[in-house]
Amino acid sequence: MLDWVLSESFLMNVIAYAIPIIFAACASLISNKAGISAINIEGAMSVAAVAGALMSHFSGSWIVGLAFAMTAGVLMMMLLALAALWLRADSFLSGIALNTFASGICLLIVKGVLNGRTDSSTAPSVMVPQVRFPLLSDVPVVGKAIFSQNLLFYIMLAVLAFLVVLLNCTKLGVQIKTAGYHPEASESVGVSVKRTRVIALVICGVMAGLGGAYLSMANLGYFSAGMVSGRGFMGIAAEAMGAGAPIKAGLFALLFGAVDYFAVGGQTVLSFPYELLNTLPYLMTLITLIIYATAQKRKKG
Repeated sequence: MLDWVLSESFLMNVIAYAIPIIFAACASLISNKAGISAINIEGAMSVAAVAGALMSHFSGSWIVGLAFAMTAGVLMMMLLALAALWLRADSFLSGIALNTFASGICLLIVKGVLNGRTDSSTAPSVMVPQVRFPLLSDVPVVGKAIFSQNLLFYIMLAVLAFLVVLLNCTKLGVQIKTAGYHPEASESVGVSVKRTRVIALVICGVMAGLGGAYLSMANLGYFSAGMVSGRGFMGIAAEAMGAGAPIKAGLFALLFGAVDYFAVGGQTVLSFPYELLNTLPYLMTLITLIIYATAQKRKKG
């Protein structure tokens, strides 16, 4: 088993499984910084996955598919903004409702477009291309994992860098953090908290959309019901463990990706029942949230 864990294939698959979780963690981070809980990231990723898969197929362009996936993610977040900011509903409960809505609307769209099918395997996605760096991709173990990856892997790295710069070096970043930590201070200097939170949710939606697009346009190659499989919630947990720091959140998301892949790949290596292995990602999510909640309680105490 040790040879498998230390292999190039293991590292490549861990990164592949972690990419959508990292996008979800980034989406959760920017919304939480603005003071609104986007629990519907899971649903936004699902809607983005179906939008990207179908639109890339019918347009024949992965760029169009990616654009529609991001747009779908933004639209889901605008529904949350409508409920939480304008109708003043609880953002957490609104997010749960939107996740339920997403699971239904995705199947409705696929069945309506593809004559009753529950997945889009008969209408395969146009895949987001791979990017290969000559020479660097030939480095043993880490070469292919880092320098011969899907384009969305490098977009994910750019998103992490963007968040670091946005939150620490820009006026908008200060406004987003103030809207979350001290909204009254924002309003006192003439900055609209509602407007700032809407902007944060737009960014959140784009990131959730990219995560969903990865699943149906880079990983599986078509949309399948339930393909998000809790990765949105794992991203939320990773962001919580990262305590609002983009790089830390990304590293915790990478850990979740490792556990997620271990649960799948381990079924051919270990003799444990596959049902037990399948519970590992969700058990990991629960344990990390308990640890985080305990640490926060001790810090306040």
